[in-house]
Amino acid sequence: MHARWTGKGFLVYDGSMAVQTKEAQANLPTGLDDFLFESASRGQVVGSWGFDARVDFAKMNAEETNVWFFEQIFNFLRAFFGVVVPDNMEITTYNASRQINKENLNQMTFLDELMLVMKGLSEPIWCIRLNCNIVGFLRTDWDPDKPIRLQIQEPASFIIWGGPDESGFQTFSIGYKLFSEQKVEGEHALLWSVNQPLLEKALKKWERQSHHQIDVVQSNSDDLPMYRHGFSRPAPAKPKARASLKEEGPVSDAIPDLEDLLL
Repeated sequence: MHARWTGKGFLVYDGSMAVQTKEAQANLPTGLDDFLFESASRGQVVGSWGFDARVDFAKMNAEETNVWFFEQIFNFLRAFFGVVVPDNMEITTYNASRQINKENLNQMTFLDELMLVMKGLSEPIWCIRLNCNIVGFLRTDWDPDKPIRLQIQEPASFIIWGGPDESGFQTFSIGYKLFSEQKVEGEHALLWSVNQPLLEKALKKWERQSHHQIDVVQSNSDDLPMYRHGFSRPAPAKPKARASLKEEGPVSDAIPDLEDLLL
C-alpha cells in the first residue's frame, strides 16, 4: 500500500509520514527562532517563509487588532486552499492573560468558530498558531481507481504575532519530506518535482492576498535548499536539524503509521 496525492492542487505523498493529529502543544513560541528550535527539539526539520506586516498596533484597539488577526488567517487559508486544512489552533492574548485551544477543527465552519472566539475576547490577541493537516488521497491495491480521502500530518503551521509590542510578523512552516529527493513510488518523478510547484503557487498567492512580499526564509537545518517561494532543489532524504533536544531512548508515539491503518 502507498499513499499519494492525486488531482489538481494536491501534494504527492510517499507513505512515510504519520496520519491523524497530535495533541495540541500548550506553549506558543515567542518568535520564529523559538519555533524552529522547538521543532528541532522534536526531531522535525522544517522550512519557514514569512514577512513582517509592519503594523502599528499602538493605534489600534483590541477589537481592531483581533479583526486584523482574522484577516491574516483568512488570507492564508485562501492562498493555501486545496493544500492544507485547519487541524488545531492555539490563541494567546496579550501578556498571556488567556489561552484558548481548539482541536478537531472543521474546514467548513472554522472561520465562523474563530469569529465567535474573538467576539468573546476583551483583550488583544498576541499570537495565533494554526496547525494544519495536508489533504491527500490513498490509493489501495485492491481498488486503485477509487482513492480514499484522508488527512496526513506532516508538520505544517501558520503562526502570527501581533498586538502591543509586536509588528505583525507571520510565517508558514512545513516539513521537508514532501520536497525531498525521494521518488514517488512506481514513478520516476521526485517528490520535490511534483510538490514544489504547488508550494510555489500557494506562497505567491499568499503574497498577493496579504499585499506583502516574503522576505524571511529560514530553516532549522543547514541541509535544506530554500528560496523565497519554496525549495530551490530537492531536499536530502535525511537532513539534520541544526539543534535537537530530543531525548535518547524509546519514544511512545500515539499516532499510527499509514501501514497500521491498512491492516
